[in-house]
Amino acid sequence: MERMITRHPHWAVVASVAASLVLVPPASGTPAPEWEPCAGNPAAECAAVPVPVDWADPGGERFDLAVARRPARGERVGALVYLPAGPGSSGVDAVTDDRLFELLFSAGTAERFDVVSFDPRGVRRSNPVLCAPELVAALDRPTPSDQREFDDLLAAQAALGADCRERTGPVFDHLDSTQVAGDVDALRAALGEGSVNLYALSYGTVVGQRYAELFPGRVRTAVLDGVFDHTVDSERFALAGAQAAQGAFEVFLEWCDREAGCALHGQDVRARVAALFDRAERGGLPDPDDPARPLDPAGLTYRLVSPLTQPDLPEVADRIARFDAPTRQAAGDTAAPSPVPLPIYLQCADNRNDASTFARAQALRAASRAVAPDVRQSAYDLADLCVNPPVPATNPQRPLEAGDAPPVLLLNSRHDPSTPHEGARRVADQLPGSVLVTHEGLGHGVATRTPCAVDLVHRYLTERVLPQRDAHCPAG
Repeated sequence: MERMITRHPHWAVVASVAASLVLVPPASGTPAPEWEPCAGNPAAECAAVPVPVDWADPGGERFDLAVARRPARGERVGALVYLPAGPGSSGVDAVTDDRLFELLFSAGTAERFDVVSFDPRGVRRSNPVLCAPELVAALDRPTPSDQREFDDLLAAQAALGADCRERTGPVFDHLDSTQVAGDVDALRAALGEGSVNLYALSYGTVVGQRYAELFPGRVRTAVLDGVFDHTVDSERFALAGAQAAQGAFEVFLEWCDREAGCALHGQDVRARVAALFDRAERGGLPDPDDPARPLDPAGLTYRLVSPLTQPDLPEVADRIARFDAPTRQAAGDTAAPSPVPLPIYLQCADNRNDASTFARAQALRAASRAVAPDVRQSAYDLADLCVNPPVPATNPQRPLEAGDAPPVLLLNSRHDPSTPHEGARRVADQLPGSVLVTHEGLGHGVATRTPCAVDLVHRYLTERVLPQRDAHCPAG
């Protein structure tokens, strides 16, 4: 999951579960893409697939979905569609950028499959969500400390949402994963495939789960990697994230106590971090990379925990140490402001926030701190701008209904601070016959992390053979 544009976990939207169950019409008759070499990388081919703005009105207004593919290098099994992370990551970039491609896909996958992906609606080349920079900047504020500040936050979010809708156009009101699943099926049809193989990473797993519900007969295989649990409410999601962040940080503490190479080896790291949070709560913790901008506790949590998704334990120690080092002066930005891409609204369309009042948000912060005493809260929570979004969640959280889907392969690290292992287990239990493979270590995303994972994924994709239930891969 990418870093959110704002930093505080509050939510307040109302949506009906019935709205999330609207079936997307089948994407029959989608024309074949007109492939051309991608700009900057002739190894990949790029095209556009026209899709409806609203799949409930397939004959209505349309826009172009940007897609890219790399043909199989050897004996072809079929098409593998990558469902990008984020929300807001570009699947076109994942296919066209050699470095990203090698990180995401094993050599065996590239050999046997046409690897295809897309920029989801609202992202990059596919009718991006655009917003006024000054209204985006207005949301970069400390966690509200009283009712007045909370009300100010809601007003700022309402102003931003109205502006984004006007700049983005009709697609803005049709961003949820139900709509994206329809786009994926249009891509499948355009490729001429009767069934498709899916590789979903992080937030892309929400789309993968939705596709399995809506189009179970069109799934040949599906890999959900770094599983986002869309089956629980926002408060349970936040507490699970806080526990996962705390667990990952404790792995770092054990490493730092054991390894002389840790920049904080031999120090009381817990006390040092607690002092940083005290400063952040008082508003006196400058960002080492931007001294003019103080970090609040949520921003500090993200700085400490985000390297653990790589995982990069030395970087966590270095970041803590840098708070006491001389700060550099940030360079001024004299460029003229232009509309800011804000694809995080995809998450607002999928997730209802139940922390809808200042009192409830305060209670959630206290509960998070109780389960995460060192890092205080989740580092990857639902976006702040979704406390008061301009539209309700149209695909809100709920249990899965994918009983007709074929068995799915799920992957998750034991100590993933971004998508907690318990959430992956909960999703796996709702997908009959599916198997969760646990990477016994840190990190976000498992499929290419170790030879064990690479082998299991390759066998499943090519032969449709799942590993044994509760399979494990050792930490790499």
